[in-house]
Amino acid sequence: MTLNDELAVLRSIPLFSAIRPETLRLLAFASTRMIFQSGQNLFSEGDSSASAYILLSGAATIHRQIDGQALTIDVVAPHDIVGQTALFCNKPRQVTVTANGTVEALMISKERFQELMSCCPNTLSNILSELGEQLSLAS
Repeated sequence: MTLNDELAVLRSIPLFSAIRPETLRLLAFASTRMIFQSGQNLFSEGDSSASAYILLSGAATIHRQIDGQALTIDVVAPHDIVGQTALFCNKPRQVTVTANGTVEALMISKERFQELMSCCPNTLSNILSELGEQLSLAS
């Protein structure tokens, strides 16, 4: 996958859709490409949250432990983002995300994301507006 492909994926995610192209490019450069094998967790329930993941290829299951049983909440596919609340708050992970087969993902660290947003206040404003929109739809 090329940088232009990664930029297209980032642009397709509502949270990042209002980011200017040059800032989106910086976000892509600040991200780390990772490979997860089948059954490997991208992150686990209770972990500290320090990054978000954008799936470039493959699928992953989101699940949570309830009464000792793993309850599947959702399955995410390429171009989905998981763990995005980690970019904005310091809450422990509420779910576990496990690779279904090989998953290639971009990891965006909270630290890099916040550094980028501190340099681009208009971008942060656009992202907060998108978050507000998502929250209003969820209520």
